[in-house]
Amino acid sequence: MSKQGGLGARLLVGGYDLSGDIQALDQVGGGPALGDVTDITQSGHARLGLLRDGHLSFTSFFDAANAHPVLSALPAGDELMMFFVPPLAQSAAPVVACLNAKQINYDPTRGSDGMLTNKTEGDGNGYGLEWCAPLTAGLRTDTAATNGATLDCGNSFATPSVPASATPATNTSPLPATVVITGGTVSSVSVNGVTAGSGDGTYAVPAGGTIAITYSAAPTWTWTLATAFGAQAYLSVTAFTGTSVTVAVQDSADGTTFAAVTGITFTAVTAAPATQRLATANTATLRRYVRVATTGTFTAATFAVAINRNPVAGASF
Repeated sequence: MSKQGGLGARLLVGGYDLSGDIQALDQVGGGPALGDVTDITQSGHARLGLLRDGHLSFTSFFDAANAHPVLSALPAGDELMMFFVPPLAQSAAPVVACLNAKQINYDPTRGSDGMLTNKTEGDGNGYGLEWCAPLTAGLRTDTAATNGATLDCGNSFATPSVPASATPATNTSPLPATVVITGGTVSSVSVNGVTAGSGDGTYAVPAGGTIAITYSAAPTWTWTLATAFGAQAYLSVTAFTGTSVTVAVQDSADGTTFAAVTGITFTAVTAAPATQRLATANTATLRRYVRVATTGTFTAATFAVAINRNPVAGASF
């Protein structure tokens, strides 16, 4: 993995854009919290992964007009933190670290040169840290109801031609595919080398997986990309002028016809700063293409949205 600089990153905390006052992101981490289960027979520590957790810490410059009044307040409630890792261009490559956190400190340090900086840490509360895909290129400003840019979560995947009999075709997209096979004279269909059927039907091919058809007359097939385990989405509104704005995540199978994703229409925002975290049911299907749409009565709304598709069934995040 190549080394990457931090220039062009962005940090939002509690709906405030603190990016211009952030010297460094010191730690961004998540995963199962480690529980010590060392028993009396063991000579070393033994640990188990427990509930998902998250942590985000950073160093800020002292700025009485921006970061200081936000962070020095040490709010007792939850704070939504969003760290946009560069590059900020909207694509499948950038990621956003999102954390519903408790701010646990605001510790000043004065250097020998007189520079005053502050260390701040956020510990996950209720949910672990989630690595999300940005649905806005950093902060986006709408001046009227807008359908935003489309994010192709399939990374420009194109349905492959039906290969020669018994030759595997690979799902090169990052999403699982539903492959519908019709017609031809088919004797066997295998997924990842395991027989899955013997003719017409619908077959699930995981990301990176293969499907092979044994036939004497070639069939036709269609591929559809989607995930089926729900998603979580994060919203930060940093500036707003108007009566209200409603921000919704929409999805589409073809990149043309969109519909709102059930469970990810954020409550109308009437003032900034504002933050929200929403989750769909963990059995919800999210189609290949997604975008953010705004509606309402407003003259300017500046906001950021990120989404995380769940990779497994039956888990609540």
